[in-house]
Amino acid sequence: MSLLEERYRYWLRLLPASYRAEREEEMVAVFLEGSPDASDADGPRPRWSEIASVVALAVRVRLGGAGAAPRYLSWGETVRLVALLGLLFQAFLAVLDVVAALNTYGVIGTVHPSLAQAAGPLGSFERLANILRSLAGAVWIAPFAALVLGHVRTAKALALLAFVPELHILTNSVGVTFEALAGLLSPVVALSALWTGFHRDARPARRPLWLLVPPLAAGIAVSALFRLVASPDLPAWWWPWLDLLGLASTLILGAGVGYVCVHIRSPARRTPSWPLALAILAVPVLCARLARLEYGFDAADEVSRTIMLGTLGQTAALLLVALVLAVLGFRAMPAARGPSPEPPRMTYP
Repeated sequence: MSLLEERYRYWLRLLPASYRAEREEEMVAVFLEGSPDASDADGPRPRWSEIASVVALAVRVRLGGAGAAPRYLSWGETVRLVALLGLLFQAFLAVLDVVAALNTYGVIGTVHPSLAQAAGPLGSFERLANILRSLAGAVWIAPFAALVLGHVRTAKALALLAFVPELHILTNSVGVTFEALAGLLSPVVALSALWTGFHRDARPARRPLWLLVPPLAAGIAVSALFRLVASPDLPAWWWPWLDLLGLASTLILGAGVGYVCVHIRSPARRTPSWPLALAILAVPVLCARLARLEYGFDAADEVSRTIMLGTLGQTAALLLVALVLAVLGFRAMPAARGPSPEPPRMTYP
């Protein structure tokens, strides 16, 4: 075996063993035909375009490509569901941002004097910059709508565009902290799942149009709830549930408990995709919450202790539900057997 062939086989290990058993020799032969004069003395290596094509093929095969085995098909459905739910949550947060901006600039409701002062003088560049900054998060509505409508390529491009304003979390931080990085995990997970799960061999995305309603309705309802409960007299144990991480935890806990009930009562409706997707989405929320556990904690203050206990309880509940969902998902995962994938179409970026 030549050095170049050995290196090709090394990269082909990214593919499932069953896939390699049928097509590794053919793929190695095709690769070697492209470098007929390679000598071990020259230390030949696979081209970066060839490595990229193998990586892309491995992703497509392991995430439910054409003719994929049931296990890989289930993983593909899981990753695509992570993308859909992740974008749905980002769209929900975008609706909150839009409602808050409309309130801040006096379009709806009564503007608090402090908000009016922070918004900047009427007609000023400062006010325009503040408006654009407050509405930057609303861009997340676009990729979610595009994905629901089945325009996957448009959704990918719009999601990248929507992610750019999220980077202010790093640029506004003094150095790159774990807390700053943890705050980026949720959009990063959604974006990564969108780009890897919806590959060209994935099943066509067909989603009901009513999926556009939940983030809009939930955003408006939560905004109205905030206005009702926003009071200095609000019990301190409520506060960990009213920030963005608390909202994310509430949604995951609610969906997780709902799935567990379905899993127990309706065995025929068990699926690995939903519990695994919810467990994956819980990871960035847990990381972000753990990164902020000691933020502003004062053991001598009763309110601070109450908030800390509430935060710890929320974190423990989310961790428990995530573990239960992960166990249920892996138990429902099909065995790694099934029809072999179609012959690969090697493409070079």
